[in-house]
Amino acid sequence: MAPLMEARTRTGRPDTGHALAQSPRIRGFTLIELLVALAILAIVSAIAVPIYSEYSVRTYRTDAAKDLLLCAQGMEKIASLNFSYLNAVDTNNDGAGDADTGPVSANICVPTTTLYAVRVQAATATSFTLRATPTGGPVVGNGFLELDSTGARRWDKNNNGDATEAGENNWTH
Repeated sequence: MAPLMEARTRTGRPDTGHALAQSPRIRGFTLIELLVALAILAIVSAIAVPIYSEYSVRTYRTDAAKDLLLCAQGMEKIASLNFSYLNAVDTNNDGAGDADTGPVSANICVPTTTLYAVRVQAATATSFTLRATPTGGPVVGNGFLELDSTGARRWDKNNNGDATEAGENNWTH
């Protein structure tokens, strides 16, 4: 009597009737390959995250600078109507200025930045100083921005409360 021949698959393996046994061997990633990919991802993240964070801070600072310029236009409009920068801030929201300093009011401008507080820092009949101070988020500790009636721009880069030091007479990064 002849021995029974067992059924073989295309690959020459014995046919066990299971679908996985009939298909070629499925290979996954080795642990080493996964660790190498993870290390590459960590290196790229370590480089990209600080760059992105600095970019975000510069963007917020640029928004605050834009608001200072917008508010300076508002102060000039008030001065052209009243022949003075005094009493430009509307503290009681009646539409008329009643204070020399304080947070900018809608009669001056409406700032769009949410991470800086924009205020009239000083005002006389012939001059004003606007200041944007960081209030929260990633810009805290980044120093205030100032703009005065002569167009002078100051940025307290070292955040020591004094924007008259060398290198702090502009808004450049």
